[in-house]
Amino acid sequence: MGGVLTLLMAFLHTRFYRMFNWKTDFEKISKLNSKIIYTIHQALLFLFIIIGLISLIHAQELSRSYGLAAGFNLFLSLFWLWRLLWQLVYFKREKGKKQPPLVVFLISAFAILFVSYLIPMIYRILG
Repeated sequence: MGGVLTLLMAFLHTRFYRMFNWKTDFEKISKLNSKIIYTIHQALLFLFIIIGLISLIHAQELSRSYGLAAGFNLFLSLFWLWRLLWQLVYFKREKGKKQPPLVVFLISAFAILFVSYLIPMIYRILG
């Protein structure tokens, strides 16, 4: 589940340039700042692809959550928890406005990602 959703996040990131009209926005800021933002975004996209593929290819190892797999699960679980909390706090819904479907999807996806990487650790501890 975590690998598939992480790859879905990567795919969603490939749409950001158009979805958020970055071409117009990047013209309003310095060339250096636009290059920095775009570079960070591309690095995150690459990282999501790698994490998603590792999660799918090594699903059995990650499900056992032993050794390095436990650290990987812990890191990703905490990362997605942070991302969920960041979404809820930093991108607060404006009063009187309904949450856009994309935001509802993101909140749900981040929560599922957090839990999907946490479950193997809990199962190993309790199991």
